[in-house]
Amino acid sequence: MPGRYRQNLRRSYVTDFLNLAKLLSGVAVLCFFFTSSALLSADLKDGKKAYSRKDYTEALKQFQKYNDNNPSSGEAWMYMGYIYESRKDYTKSIQAFKKAVTLNLPKKDLVNCYTKIILYYNYHREYGEVIAYANRLLKIAPDLNHIQKIRAAAEEKHSGASRPQKIPLPQEVEEEQETVSSLEKKLNKDPNNKNIKWQLSLAYYNEKEFRKSETILAELVKDEPENLEYGYKYGALLVRLGKYDDALATLAKIEPKIPSEKEKLLYFTHLTQAAAFHKKRNFEEATKYYRKAYANKQTVLPLIGITKIKWQVKDCENAIKTAEKALEFGEKTREIKMYVALCKIQGGKKEEGYDTLKEIASAIEKENPKFQNLPEVYNDGILKLARYYTNTGDYEKALRYFKSVEPDEEEEREYRFYLGKAYYYTGSVEKAITLLEKIENSANAFYLLAKCQARLGNMDATMSYIKKAADLNSSLWISAIKEKEFIKFKENEPFRQFLETRSGTRSPKNEPENPRSEESEKDDSDR
Repeated sequence: MPGRYRQNLRRSYVTDFLNLAKLLSGVAVLCFFFTSSALLSADLKDGKKAYSRKDYTEALKQFQKYNDNNPSSGEAWMYMGYIYESRKDYTKSIQAFKKAVTLNLPKKDLVNCYTKIILYYNYHREYGEVIAYANRLLKIAPDLNHIQKIRAAAEEKHSGASRPQKIPLPQEVEEEQETVSSLEKKLNKDPNNKNIKWQLSLAYYNEKEFRKSETILAELVKDEPENLEYGYKYGALLVRLGKYDDALATLAKIEPKIPSEKEKLLYFTHLTQAAAFHKKRNFEEATKYYRKAYANKQTVLPLIGITKIKWQVKDCENAIKTAEKALEFGEKTREIKMYVALCKIQGGKKEEGYDTLKEIASAIEKENPKFQNLPEVYNDGILKLARYYTNTGDYEKALRYFKSVEPDEEEEREYRFYLGKAYYYTGSVEKAITLLEKIENSANAFYLLAKCQARLGNMDATMSYIKKAADLNSSLWISAIKEKEFIKFKENEPFRQFLETRSGTRSPKNEPENPRSEESEKDDSDR
């Protein structure tokens, strides 16, 4: 018995010891956790203490330390916003508030920070920003009547002041300038005055006399390579001129030298770099710089750029997600909805997508009854509609839509084919030929050229283009036999033999089968 008792006692000691060890281990972990939390929050507490006694230099120091250790918290950023506001450094104040609302904050603090941002932009009459931030705040707190009123007023002023963009590259904020003729006279009197040269280069730029502007800016940049304003404007100008590599090289020199407080210049630099990469179809780099621009200044333009890229690479799911985020800004909704519609067409929801594009085109037509010189940003949607109307046989409307836009180099081949087709069906055969002859190695373009030549009565040219088309797509021999446009030549023995023997490559006794119909041509591309 004594032995068994001692054994049980020993077991009891061991069990108690293990339980105690577990308890102490838990206490140690808790102590470590609370100690770490205390250390992490000490900077915030010290910052608040310094803030309460208005020792703002010390407060900023402690808040920044807290931010470094707590990158997901927005509380210290909020206090920094208040400090900069009290110092009347409103730019830094708003930057801090904008940072705060992207991080973790209680609802009450979020409301306060958003309100500060909205009032700031409302004061500066940047109504697009007012609408964007008001939309976000009202998602959190929909019952804020004063914010609803501010947003409504901003929407009214914004829509009244908005104008369609001529070119979808970053729109710089420009000061009121003298006329070109006035500045030219001043420069003649004082040819070495750099300020006059700078103002004249901007005036030329605004008048779209880009070559003249380039001459002056190139000289200014050469003389003062460290001047950030010169460098940025020169880079933006080179993008306008299509010199994308030169533009990127110029902007790459100034980008790292732009201080963070020059938020607007940094934003436009990144946006222009994104536009240049986008034009070069370097989608990865373009996306990177659109994101940088958005980080500098949360506006809708970078999101539209990213949406277009997602559509171009057929990532429609993410294109629509980005578009939905862009729609929160309450501006440029027409362009954004256009890409949503294009994605729906791409994803098989053609009727829904085309209905949206038609609504957009109708709205544009009300503003621009002549439907001419449309902003480049609408190219993708209007070209899609023009092709749609060509395929449905509404050639007059297709022609009108084609004439309203200028495609980029990548779209040129398809544009020429469908515009040529629209010209052919509306009776402008010579114009159709001029366009179609510029398309290389296209069976459909050659076949349409054959029809154009037939309409003009040129049998030899018709035969030549039929052969070129059929060499690329042999089924077009069958189509040619049934083609109404060629009936006028059927009584001509050489022409009939040409078709029946396929230009002497087969016996005329072989019967054609499954002729390619006119309708099937309507759904083909220009390949």
